[in-house]
Amino acid sequence: MTQLASSANAAQAELWNGELGRKWAAEQNDLDNMLAPLGLAGIAKANFRPGENVIDIGCGCGATSLAIAEKIRPGGQALGVDISAPMLERAQARAAAAGAGNAAFTLADASTHPFAPASADAVFSRFGVMFFADPMSAFANIRTALKPGGRACLVVWRPVKENPWVMKSLVIAAKHVVMPAPAGPEDPGPFSFGDPARVTRILEGAGFKNVKLEPQNQLITIGAGRDLDGAVDFLLGIGPIRMILAEQTPALREKVSSEIKTAMAADYGAQGLRMGTATWIVTATNK
Repeated sequence: MTQLASSANAAQAELWNGELGRKWAAEQNDLDNMLAPLGLAGIAKANFRPGENVIDIGCGCGATSLAIAEKIRPGGQALGVDISAPMLERAQARAAAAGAGNAAFTLADASTHPFAPASADAVFSRFGVMFFADPMSAFANIRTALKPGGRACLVVWRPVKENPWVMKSLVIAAKHVVMPAPAGPEDPGPFSFGDPARVTRILEGAGFKNVKLEPQNQLITIGAGRDLDGAVDFLLGIGPIRMILAEQTPALREKVSSEIKTAMAADYGAQGLRMGTATWIVTATNK
């Protein structure tokens, strides 16, 4: 697949076309199992119907695009858009294996990509819209793809402090290492859509109407099928703590990891490592 030539979000493009993108592609199955309940809740809320055309922003390895493609058959088309070539290669292979002829994928930055005007009935995203350098401009561009009255449905994280699957390890790490300064209220990042007032301001500023945020609290299974040590190692390799631990000495990394595993033993049971999440399902319509 051709690499993304340029991007208004160059740092994100570099990140997701490098080691992290390759890691997420390689661990696609475990990540899908982990995030599936959150994405499926959003897809249910979006109420996709046969014959609709849907754009999936930040589709990654294609799990949500393929789920949407199934909902909109016959006659509908799902277009997955992402800046990560390694993840889109995985998405295309999965679509081919599944015989999902109504799912296509495009390597592009959704904030600037020239979408076909008024071509989509809906846009969807599961954790793919929180990293735009200029989110209002990005959503204004995305809105151009929607038909009049078209709808948006986004699954985004609520504030980090409301997400035990992240906070539990961060609190333990903070006892041992110097933590990075928290992101500013307007900075991009995984939890940058946690403030409902900010989300509403961005979407309304981009021209959307009827913006609503519905809170969801769900358990997820982390590293399904692994023992406690394996599940925690998986989490530490893909969560926000990954870069924090990468900067520490091997001895300190081991000390922090061991303490986290001890703390998370209470979350581990017959179904594996089960931890709480807090998300918004954001819905809006094109004016």
